[in-house]
Amino acid sequence: MMLYDVASVEDRGSHWYVTNVFPHTLDPIERQEKLLNLSAVSASIIKHALTEGIEVRIVKPIEYNEVMPHEIKLISGDSSDYNFARESAIKKARMVVTQDLASVSGYTFYSYMCLNNELCDKGYFITAENRESKYLEILETGNEDLIQKLEDYLNMRDQIERVSALNKKFDHFRKMINEEECTDKIDELTNKFLEDYYSTFF
Repeated sequence: MMLYDVASVEDRGSHWYVTNVFPHTLDPIERQEKLLNLSAVSASIIKHALTEGIEVRIVKPIEYNEVMPHEIKLISGDSSDYNFARESAIKKARMVVTQDLASVSGYTFYSYMCLNNELCDKGYFITAENRESKYLEILETGNEDLIQKLEDYLNMRDQIERVSALNKKFDHFRKMINEEECTDKIDELTNKFLEDYYSTFF
C-alpha cells in the first residue's frame, strides 16, 4: 500500500484551506480534521508555501485520489496585517514540529499503556515519585523478560514525554501569537520559537 503525505484541510465552500501537511501513517486513530492525499510534487509545493507563510488553497473537486499540482492555489497576503501574520506564524511553527508530534504513533501509545498495565499487574506501580526505586527493584529480579518490558516501557515513556512537552510549547506559542497585534512582535516570537526548537538538535 502506498503511503502519501497528507494535507489537513478546512472546508471553505469553493475550496479546501490547508492548515498543515504531515506523513500519512497506518494508525487506526481517527482524526477530526479532513485529510487529503498529496502527490509528491504537491506535498513539496505546499510544504514550501506554508513555511513561507503563504496561504494554500486546493480547488474543488479534486480529480483523483491525490491532490495534483494544478489543483493548488497559492495566495500571498498582506504582511502588515496582523491577522495574516498570526496565521503565517502558526503555520510556520506547526510545519517544523509536525514531524516530532507525529513521531509518537497511536500504536506506540497503545503499547506503552499495555506495558504499564502489565507492570502494574506484577505489582510495579511506577510513578514520578517512586520510579527510581521501582526501576532498581525490577533490575534486581534478574528476570530478563521483565527487564526487557521495563526497557521498552522507559523508551516509550521518553518518546511520549518529549512530544508532550513539545506540544505544550507549541500551544503556549500559539496562545501568545493569537494575543499579539504587532506584526514585528509576531515575527520576533516566531523566530524565537524556531530558534529554541532547532537548538534542541545541537
